[in-house]
Amino acid sequence: MKFFLHFRYVLIGAALFLVSSCSGSWSKDDENFVQTYTEVLIAREQYPNDTAKANARVRAIIQQHGFTEAVFRQRFNDLTSKPEKLRQMLDSARNRARQIGEEETKKEQKEKEKEPKEKDQKEKERKEKEQQGADKARQDSAVKPVAPDIRKEIR
Repeated sequence: MKFFLHFRYVLIGAALFLVSSCSGSWSKDDENFVQTYTEVLIAREQYPNDTAKANARVRAIIQQHGFTEAVFRQRFNDLTSKPEKLRQMLDSARNRARQIGEEETKKEQKEKEKEPKEKDQKEKERKEKEQQGADKARQDSAVKPVAPDIRKEIR
């Protein structure tokens, strides 16, 4: 029984070690930089032919994450002194951006698949209403018995 208690502590310790070793090389500031850079990459993709819009969006993203342009550039330049860390961070940002792009593409494809179905359903409903209207018009225009003209009978 004591073996299992000790084993549990060893497992917990190993798990904590793994978690800390995976994220230990990145601080919260590093994570914020990577997330900011990820969003910058996405913004550049959204406006490939309009640099004015892209630049405005990039400035907004940088500010949303608590940077100024100068501080963000300085942070990038500081990271160049640690090329392996910079490579890992940029790779992470690119992978995140790619994953987000793929998810957006899948969502767009699903919505495009829904559009024809919705259009077909609406078209079907419209035709049914037209048919019902035509049926009603036929019923209304059907020959109805007319009461004899009373004036003719009086004469």
